[in-house]
Amino acid sequence: MSDGYERLDLFAYPLLKKRVPYHDLTNYVMSMLSKDTGEHRSNRGGWQSTHFYSPEPEFQELWELVEKEINVLHHSIRLKGRIKLVELWFNVNWKGGSNRLHNHPQSMYSGVYYIKTPPDCGNINFPNPNEMIDFFWPHKMREESTRMVTSCATLGSTKNMLYIFPSWLSHFVDTNMSDEPRISLSFNSHHVEYKY
Repeated sequence: MSDGYERLDLFAYPLLKKRVPYHDLTNYVMSMLSKDTGEHRSNRGGWQSTHFYSPEPEFQELWELVEKEINVLHHSIRLKGRIKLVELWFNVNWKGGSNRLHNHPQSMYSGVYYIKTPPDCGNINFPNPNEMIDFFWPHKMREESTRMVTSCATLGSTKNMLYIFPSWLSHFVDTNMSDEPRISLSFNSHHVEYKY
């Protein structure tokens, strides 16, 4: 910066984004619907599978890859120790289905991996943890909404895209407006040496 000053952007919220091609799990997930009544957590009008606490052969390699990327994020923000993936579940949102605003208690990092994403199936959104931002920096004051000056960051639901973020970062998923289902998997993780 000029004139002898430096702008310090404090309190960033890290999020890892990576495209991870993997064999299609659509049929595997859809075959579970007839034998798994699922769970009702953040889903509205959709289905969440029973949680897996260890990998099945169909997603063993993906489980290990996600755990590796969680540790990449953890170490990139200069934190010590190793992170272990501890649970994973699948999500199916048909037309009209969405996921309400929520976070993931008793986890260190959480995330989503997109398996099937038809057009207009809904994006994932992260409201700014600073709830006062619109009061002090209202929309009419902004030349443009940047990641620093926005009340909500939106990331696309894209097939084979992996997002990893701190579990305390609240998020929601838009309503699926497609006639086809949006399919994804979500996960939680723990620090190996620290238990909640």
